[in-house]
Amino acid sequence: MNKELLERLKEECFIRNLSAKTCKIYEYHIDKYLEWADKPVEDLTLYDARSYILELKASGKSAWYCNNKNAALTFFYKRVLHRPWNYDIVPRMKLEWTLPKVLTRSEIEKLVDTAKTTRNKAIIALMYSSGLRVGEIVRLAPGDIHMSTMQVHVRNGKNRGDHWTVLSDRALTLLKQYWHECPEDRATLFVSSRRPHRPLATGGVEIMLKKVGQEAGIDVHPHTLRHSFATHLIENDVSRECVQTMLGHRSPTSTAVYVHVTNKRIMGVTSPFDLPLEESNKPKPDSSKEKDNG
Repeated sequence: MNKELLERLKEECFIRNLSAKTCKIYEYHIDKYLEWADKPVEDLTLYDARSYILELKASGKSAWYCNNKNAALTFFYKRVLHRPWNYDIVPRMKLEWTLPKVLTRSEIEKLVDTAKTTRNKAIIALMYSSGLRVGEIVRLAPGDIHMSTMQVHVRNGKNRGDHWTVLSDRALTLLKQYWHECPEDRATLFVSSRRPHRPLATGGVEIMLKKVGQEAGIDVHPHTLRHSFATHLIENDVSRECVQTMLGHRSPTSTAVYVHVTNKRIMGVTSPFDLPLEESNKPKPDSSKEKDNG
């Protein structure tokens, strides 16, 4: 029975053109839920889903993890079982919000220097210098590197969107060196070192970066390089709109977090409590008069 339900789940994901990754996540979560519930599907209620998530939270799972379960269950109940969902019964959890980790320029340089192969040096350099997600770096094709305009074309990024980002001179030098060392024809730019024609997997990049980070004494994750790219740009007075475009964000809210990350924006700012009283009490110009005079 569970197998049939999971097939229906995959069909509902497919007809909505959801990503393969999303489909696999939903399939995994629903399989675990049905195994936990251990009852006929017609007997499943929203209170089963509520009890399941409460149990997960009590076992120490994070709010983020529980919300992923919630999303999968919502999709399952509404799209597969065709039953209404009620967030009053199974609410999403409030997330603990923390600032993303950002590396210094010297730490980025140390990571590149520590990587032992040209391929790994090029991956780290390109992820940082272009702000790429790990899924975007492994899908890059050789034709996505535009040397004439010094841009990288990111195809089919998050939310099925394309965008352009900047190409660094130093990253390009490493890419050229890597290409000369590994000139075999392939669909993707970065390939497995063991099987040169096979695309590199996201897990391979994560393992590589973790190993390089351990050797360099730096705690790093692929997304840390993207966070660092955005934060360093904002510190260098690149407009938020431009950063948003290069990151491929649909909403400016997603980019705004990097303003909170950087502290260089608030260094040298005088607190209003320290302003002279006369200056803080200075009358504001009458905007209506300015309009009349204009």
